[in-house]
Amino acid sequence: MSEPEQLLTAVAVTRRRFIQGSALAGFSAFLAACAPGGGATTGTTPGASPTEKVATGPLKWANWTAYIDLTGTASDNGEYEPGSSPTIEQFKDKYKVEVDYEEKINDNPSFVQSITPALVGNLPTGWDLMVLTDWMAAKIIANGWAEKIDQENVPNCVANLRDALKGVTWDATNDYHYPWQSGMTGVGYNSTALDENGIAAPTKIADLWTVPSNKVTFLTESRDTFGLALLKLGIEADPATVTADDLQKVHDDIKPLVDDGLRFTGNDYLQDFGQKKVWAAMVWSGDLASSAGEDDLFVFPEEGTMIWTDNMLIPKGAANKYTAELMMDFVYDPAIAAQIAAWVYYVSPVKGAAEAITELDPDAAANPLLFPTDDIVAKQRNFQFLPEDLETKLNDLFADLSGL
Repeated sequence: MSEPEQLLTAVAVTRRRFIQGSALAGFSAFLAACAPGGGATTGTTPGASPTEKVATGPLKWANWTAYIDLTGTASDNGEYEPGSSPTIEQFKDKYKVEVDYEEKINDNPSFVQSITPALVGNLPTGWDLMVLTDWMAAKIIANGWAEKIDQENVPNCVANLRDALKGVTWDATNDYHYPWQSGMTGVGYNSTALDENGIAAPTKIADLWTVPSNKVTFLTESRDTFGLALLKLGIEADPATVTADDLQKVHDDIKPLVDDGLRFTGNDYLQDFGQKKVWAAMVWSGDLASSAGEDDLFVFPEEGTMIWTDNMLIPKGAANKYTAELMMDFVYDPAIAAQIAAWVYYVSPVKGAAEAITELDPDAAANPLLFPTDDIVAKQRNFQFLPEDLETKLNDLFADLSGL
């Protein structure tokens, strides 16, 4: 197998090798598919004009695991520690405000469930900034649970959002969201564990069905799990054409695996890989490269991948809305966006980040995690937005499998 073919089959480039010696990097993005709220008040500096805005804090930010740039032991462990993110520390230094950043989101449903009582009761959630996948972000916005962004406070966002991510139907003018990162869902595996047990490295989604089920995890994000499983069955993962019967077929195909020990996880599959509790899994594209061991590999399965975008939103009633807007704007500076992208190994939504990473590391252009090739892009599917009846069916079937 040639070197390019090997790279497309399994990606083993770790974040540490990739950015060694670099203080700044970024990457190109693939072509992403696809109720008003009042703002919280901001403070003023002593003696300043009453209209002058200043950052207030601490900024309470909920994000996913392994989803911001890290240094030191936090980088080695793939877990945020206060003071470990250059981006956050640079923001704190620039705006003289504290940031309480927490890796609080393991999957969309469980996090949103934790804040729904406050949102329904028109009470603050305790968060100023949160990162949610497009389908959930759309629901939050549709319910009037997001603060409207003052576009004058986010000029970098306005100028630097990639064209491919503009004009989404659920927030066409970015009144309530700006993308954080985009990524793909595929197959991950531990090469050592499979080798020691005489199991061939997976190249297809279907190969997950050949690994002992108690050593496999699928995702608590039902759209990812069912989307990949549809492709495994040869069914197009298109919300416009999928039927309830198709979803039932997926359920029936996965159920024997559940009976034999298959588990469903969110970002915590990283811990399972680290402890060798899992040998293969459905995973998100950047995680194993940024936070797992060198024998943990990502595969673009032959059947295709799911694509998605995670988005920054300000929940209704946020105490530090203006500071959240400042953070949105800060991370849309191409240099900062590239710094984040270099560590998380996901697809930056910011124009100019690609040039930064290729200038510092020309080899990055050959990494399909960062620059998906045409054949990978051709097999990307978006299974995010389902008709109401199919979403209900999906939720019922997934609950039966997962107990969630």
